Amino acid sequence: MNMEPKLVLVDGYNVILRSPRLRPGEGRTLRESRELLINLLAWMMGANNVRFVVIFDGTQEGGPDVPTGRVQVVFSRPPEKADDVIRRWVEKYSGGDEDVSVVTSDIEVARHARANGAEVSLADIFLASALGDIGRDEGEGGKPGADETADKPVSLSKKELQEWAEIFVRKSKADRESEPEN
Repeated sequence: MNMEPKLVLVDGYNVILRSPRLRPGEGRTLRESRELLINLLAWMMGANNVRFVVIFDGTQEGGPDVPTGRVQVVFSRPPEKADDVIRRWVEKYSGGDEDVSVVTSDIEVARHARANGAEVSLADIFLASALGDIGRDEGEGGKPGADETADKPVSLSKKELQEWAEIFVRKSKADRESEPEN
């Protein structure tokens, strides 16, 4: 088990909008969507050494930064956007005492994070891992997951998949080149 301290920067609205189980809509406000994400992250943490910072755009329903244990909520201050805050945090904390990881589906944010030495987790993969079967709505016949299509993350285009693959291939190649020879 890895006990290295880890800082995970979560692109809040980017992640929320990737899942029907988190996004606002009929019967769920934006504030409730944010609370669902924060609760999910708090539940995921357990007793491990991970600290989550969820960064939201500070428009409309934004508010003050909210410390909630190891899940910290940060709102950008307009005209700054959440992407700008994530970039600043990556630059500040990469190479420090904590490993830094960014959860996003934004290609530019991911590229910046990789270029500064942070790990990147694709929001869809992160959500699939985090949500699993937890909280799955009961579908037809009372069977969990009967309506699986409503729970699937938004698909990526072919171009987006190629861009993500390029980011990961570059990182993997850089890791191999930096390994000491035995």
